[in-house]
Amino acid sequence: MGSTSLSEDYRLCLERELRRGRAGVCGDPSLRAVLWQILVEDFDLHGALQDDALALLTDGLWGRADLAPALRGLARAFELLELAAVHLYLLPWRKEFTTIKTFSGGYVHVLKGALSEDLLTRSFQRMGYAPRDNHRLTVTAPPPACQLLQVALGCFALRLECEIMGEVLAQLGTSLLPAEVLLAARRASGDVASCVAWLQQRLARAEETPPPPSHGSPAVFGCPLDLYRDLTEEEGSEEEASLYGGPSPGAASPPTEPAYDAPLWEQSAQVWGVGGPAWEAPANNLPYGAFEEEPEPAPFSFLSLRHEMSRTSDLAGPE
Repeated sequence: MGSTSLSEDYRLCLERELRRGRAGVCGDPSLRAVLWQILVEDFDLHGALQDDALALLTDGLWGRADLAPALRGLARAFELLELAAVHLYLLPWRKEFTTIKTFSGGYVHVLKGALSEDLLTRSFQRMGYAPRDNHRLTVTAPPPACQLLQVALGCFALRLECEIMGEVLAQLGTSLLPAEVLLAARRASGDVASCVAWLQQRLARAEETPPPPSHGSPAVFGCPLDLYRDLTEEEGSEEEASLYGGPSPGAASPPTEPAYDAPLWEQSAQVWGVGGPAWEAPANNLPYGAFEEEPEPAPFSFLSLRHEMSRTSDLAGPE
């Protein structure tokens, strides 16, 4: 399966989930299993999907004393980058997704805790973001949809690669080894078992390998990625891992400043799968719509209650 076929399968997965009311990273188990197996056998596929994939992996792991928590933090960073690209691809009219706040918990704890500032800036530039000031990145010229899709797919593959290397370390029985050794073993092997055997021989030849220098404190792994719904069972504040400075709005939430006024037949909640699949968009067109907001009840007032009681007593008449 080539990168073109993977991109098409990935696109169909995202748009299928959007029709169900979920705008998030790819969660299709079959596509995940297929891409996992391809990456295990062909590490160089990362270079075809994203030209700086090896630099991102190396930057996230270099100098870490313990690679297991570093891989978990790096996987969360790739997941957040994937989600940012998916939001722009699926919901380009949502203005809240066009600004990334670099002081938000997701940017500081998850992204900067795993990757360098230069690589983060380059990753967001591929999505069309540019620095607005010292605290914000904004989309000035949206890139083509195919480019956003490719960025999201590359981050999805890197996220799976972190899980593959985590499985290698689990079978190896130790995660205290240099990052360059682990990456070299992955590139030289065609499956997890051969990668583990290669590392076992390498570690056996090394009589005593001093631990690499610390790369600083690991990223905060406990805060949930509030940008999609699968991690709501984890503990932590909703705002800690949001790139937008607050709880991330979902696909069904109305935009703060709607830039698109959909026709009446598209404004049904059934577009997002709430009342049943009464309408389904074609595969090449994304569904546009918004929920109809229910009117808020009038605030309670003792004066209005007293007025109603007096009216009731007048109608009843004297006993």
